[in-house]
Amino acid sequence: MNNIIKSLHDLKIVLPKPAKPVANYSPYTIIGDTIYISGQIPFKDGSLAYQGKVGKDISINEAINASEICLLNTLAILNLATGNDLNKIKSCIKINVFINSADDFYEQPLVADGASNLIKKIFKEQGSHARSAISCNSLPKNASVEIDSIFHLGD
Repeated sequence: MNNIIKSLHDLKIVLPKPAKPVANYSPYTIIGDTIYISGQIPFKDGSLAYQGKVGKDISINEAINASEICLLNTLAILNLATGNDLNKIKSCIKINVFINSADDFYEQPLVADGASNLIKKIFKEQGSHARSAISCNSLPKNASVEIDSIFHLGD
């Protein structure tokens, strides 16, 4: 089984504090050995790092960075859910990447790759996952990207 804590250390990744919900929902739900993480937007250091439409207000590279931040915020919620033991996470099952994009933007997979590539770096062999990359006409707080996800809990 992969040592996620060691991977984060080796990659020099420091997780942020888990974001508090911005409305009436739980940041995660556990059913059996599956954990569902509510949508995470690119909050960094207490403020929204990327706002607006991808392809109009922000570039693809900025959107890729936003998806990476969303994934780090996801890991912060996972850390909370596992009592600060991310090694309880066996694998990533699926991520859904929502992109607040201009009408003529068609590079959703590139934006989603920011999060997917980071998952593979951290989880290594257990990082393979299913994924959807979906354009939206808006997201909460005018975020550029939002990611919800499903993970498999191990023993």
